Amino acid sequence: MSHWIRTVSKPVDTHFYYFKKEIELDFEPLSVRSVCIKVCADSRYRLYVNGAFAGEGPCQGSEYSRYYETYTEKEILPLLRRGKNEFCLKVLHLEENSFISIYKRSRPAMWLEGEINYVLDCQESPGNTGKYDFGSDDSWTCMRDDSVTFRHFPGIHISVAPGEEHWGDPKLEPEAIQRFETPSPGGYNIFGLADAYPLEERPVPQLEYGEEKEFALARKGENFEEYDAGVYTTALPTLKLRGTPGATVKLTYSESYLVRNEKGELYKGLRDAVYTDPEAVFSGDRVVYDVVHIPESGAAEFTPFWYKAFRFVRLDVSGGEISVDRFSYRPCFYPFPQEGYFRSSDDRFEEMWKVSVNTVKCCAHEIYVDCPYYEQQEYDMDSCLEMLFTQRMISDPRLPLKGVTDLARSQIFNGMLQANYPSTMTQIIPNFTLFWVIMLREYVRYAPATAATVRQVSSFLGTVDKALEAFEIFRDRDNYGLAGANPYWNFVDWVPGWPVGITPGGLEGEPLTVSSMMFTAALRNAAEIAEYCGRSARAAEYRSRAEEMAAVIRERCYDAEAGLFRNTPSRREFSEHTALWAVLADVVTGEDARKLMERTLEDRPDMARCSFSMGFFLFRAIEKAGVYDKYAPKLLAGWQRMLDNHCTTWCENPDSPRSECHGWSSAPAYELSALVLGAFPAEDGYKKLRIRPHLFTYGTEWAEGAVPTPYGLVRISLRREAAAEQEPESGAAKRFSIDVKFPDGSTFGKSGCVDGDEFLFRLG
Repeated sequence: MSHWIRTVSKPVDTHFYYFKKEIELDFEPLSVRSVCIKVCADSRYRLYVNGAFAGEGPCQGSEYSRYYETYTEKEILPLLRRGKNEFCLKVLHLEENSFISIYKRSRPAMWLEGEINYVLDCQESPGNTGKYDFGSDDSWTCMRDDSVTFRHFPGIHISVAPGEEHWGDPKLEPEAIQRFETPSPGGYNIFGLADAYPLEERPVPQLEYGEEKEFALARKGENFEEYDAGVYTTALPTLKLRGTPGATVKLTYSESYLVRNEKGELYKGLRDAVYTDPEAVFSGDRVVYDVVHIPESGAAEFTPFWYKAFRFVRLDVSGGEISVDRFSYRPCFYPFPQEGYFRSSDDRFEEMWKVSVNTVKCCAHEIYVDCPYYEQQEYDMDSCLEMLFTQRMISDPRLPLKGVTDLARSQIFNGMLQANYPSTMTQIIPNFTLFWVIMLREYVRYAPATAATVRQVSSFLGTVDKALEAFEIFRDRDNYGLAGANPYWNFVDWVPGWPVGITPGGLEGEPLTVSSMMFTAALRNAAEIAEYCGRSARAAEYRSRAEEMAAVIRERCYDAEAGLFRNTPSRREFSEHTALWAVLADVVTGEDARKLMERTLEDRPDMARCSFSMGFFLFRAIEKAGVYDKYAPKLLAGWQRMLDNHCTTWCENPDSPRSECHGWSSAPAYELSALVLGAFPAEDGYKKLRIRPHLFTYGTEWAEGAVPTPYGLVRISLRREAAAEQEPESGAAKRFSIDVKFPDGSTFGKSGCVDGDEFLFRLG
């Protein structure tokens, strides 16, 4: 029987621990029929079989349970041999307040349960079958590696893995271990008491490591070399070098260079430029780095335990000479099969699609992360958007469901969800709770239409209801009747002049119009979720509450003179945010919505504009208001500026970005797939597909692509028709042909179409 085993000591510092066991197999691996090995550890592990990497975990998740990984003959069988086989878990046990998306207890611990089924003499008969069981127990050994120390970066970098410092040859010290628990089914005993580590099976696949790629030398100086990966990536770098024993090599990871303009100010220029200016520096005031000390042998090889985010890597040498034999990296992402794609007559849009895919991949691992360099954390708002963009690229619903599930498990006593989760620190951004409701609603559109999906979504109804009730708790019924003051961070958007991203007045306790609008939109989304789950009475209640709140907003926040909604009821200040959420929440509809968006998007100096964090929702508002063709090309200008700067991922904002890779900025992927190609689920679960192309919006001659659905890929091809074959329309050719190929092999074609024509197809 397998038990959790742990060290007797309670370390206060971060260390590597090696849990090892040898097993003796008296049969050939070729005779193995099946393998099932389940593994978990505290805090994080990498599994090696006979020195070869087999997998890693535990998958990031809730503090209330631990995910375990299951390895089968696919991963394990190629690594086995007859005779002695060594199983080793390299466990990174973390100190407090470090790498905060990984949960940890007071001691390094591990659990393994293994079963190998085999056939003697490779003959398929019941009499010749056998089973070899093994697991974690007192027979395992544990060694602490004192040759590696760790640096915990200040400030926001507590959310990434600590930097490693390797002091020459391994120095392993034995650790006494003890057996302390046998996992029970479901993680709770008969009295309802939880195990130390209630276990759940890992819900997403292992991270995928790509082919090894070489760095290119970008710049070299006295005692340093700088290398370019050629593209922004998340990866495991590997450095092989020789040098003076005792010499030190520091690897600093960077997103981009900073150079000085004529005024001496640092700024980001072309991202692929090789700067000869010695004053060009790596971007960011909080860099991430690792350190390697050359051992007595004069040769060293280094690969970090956790992936790094970078475009450039700098090697600084001190204490002697070094020679780099090989410097390479293996990209590390959530598995992204090449499913969805986009091509067109305009190379810019193909490049936008390519950059969007790379951005989303760099922000998708075991969790969605808002940015892989600074905060490797799963935020509600970011994840809502990254999920939508992911669903334009791949049909796999597992990471979206895990994101919804992780964040739902963060709910606190009053209904608010934590702004980011998993996390050992608690942060509340009220509007982000509403983004989770919207995220769940969007998951329903794209997830397979099965009874299992309905059960999954139904299990979140209590979370939805309590989340919405949180806004009723803080509603200012005695004054304006809006979502009122609360003790949390009422972030809206990173708008210049808005202190810490909050609409002026919000820090003084005034209710924010946009929060009440988002609350209204969340109520309407919740009504659709409830209907999907067969809860019509609850859906009717949500709709009634939404109508009541919309009426209050119109009465308290609309400025008739300006024809706009105020940011707060008492201040004549305006923003794109209140306009777009007024449209998305159905506070205004029809012609009123169209006029509101046109007034909002005029060139007026008193209008606060959206950053990329709200850019996607601004696109949705102009689409819903019927002015998409008029304004969408202008809104894409910020993304074009990044292409002009040769960015390979989308930045947090286009002009002076802190982060070079921010998942919420990948809106072009959605626009090209859902609006240019026009593909959208017209019924939950993609049972119906609506195609309503906007080929002429961006001036393309042709566009084609594939859209993932639960039923397979739908391929769409659009072509402008020759002007001679068309009737004149305002002096311009406005007609195109469409061809669609469905997963079942059937096709659809039509000529003489115009933008806005809508076609409906049943898929399921």
